[in-house]
Amino acid sequence: MKIISTGRTLFSPENYERKKKEKKRKVLAWSAGVLAVFIALVIISRLERLQIREVAAEGAKVVPEEEIARVVKETLSDRYLWLVPWTNAAIYPRRAVRENLMKEFPRISSVSLSLDGMKRLAVSVSERDPYALYCPELARGELVESVDKCFFLDKSGFIFDEAPDFSGVVYFIYKKDAPIKNPKGSQFLLLENFSPLAQFVEGLSKFGFEPVTLTIKDRDVELVTRNGTLILFNAYGDLTFLYSNLEAFLKNPAIEMDKLSELDLRIENKIFWKLFGNN
Repeated sequence: MKIISTGRTLFSPENYERKKKEKKRKVLAWSAGVLAVFIALVIISRLERLQIREVAAEGAKVVPEEEIARVVKETLSDRYLWLVPWTNAAIYPRRAVRENLMKEFPRISSVSLSLDGMKRLAVSVSERDPYALYCPELARGELVESVDKCFFLDKSGFIFDEAPDFSGVVYFIYKKDAPIKNPKGSQFLLLENFSPLAQFVEGLSKFGFEPVTLTIKDRDVELVTRNGTLILFNAYGDLTFLYSNLEAFLKNPAIEMDKLSELDLRIENKIFWKLFGNN
């Protein structure tokens, strides 16, 4: 009798063929079972009672709620594997909804999603508050009575929306000598750089200054106050230490703040100043 070896056990030709057929039947049965389960899950996922049919937006003050609902519905119009609808209440893509809303509307800072039953998706949003302006076309060191073509940025330095034209200095103005391409949705500076810079600017008001505009050129900062004083410093230096030095300098009774035309703080532990009328 001819013997066939599988590498582990010796079989006769008849036993070997029988084992192959049994194995093939098991694979086919397992595959059919998996396919049946998959088809059943697809059918269940498409049941009408499981589909989100209504989107309700709330919390927006500036972004139209109907526009929020539109973006959410457009996001949910997609499908998993071209078969399973994203409108399924159990498996709808929460992350994609949040990301698409915040990409479409940079003014939105956070998105909360919740289901009211199976058919209604409640979308609650929070919007960024204007903190200052980014004005790419403002002339360097310019004092302004009106602003146009500017953008709002929040306290983190994120530029989130175009600002309307208005007269008077309503917000502090930031600018870079090298304009930001497509500023809406961009960061003016990284948060770890913008936060201490904003705190330094705010702190100047405690000395009696009224900061109006700030321009960054490479590492140097040119800040202009309402009375025309120009303050120069390094944007990426130790601004806490710099603030302490400036505070000590201004406490000198010989310094008349209203006569200061320029303060240069760019050299460590030194302050150079000029008075109005002096070159």
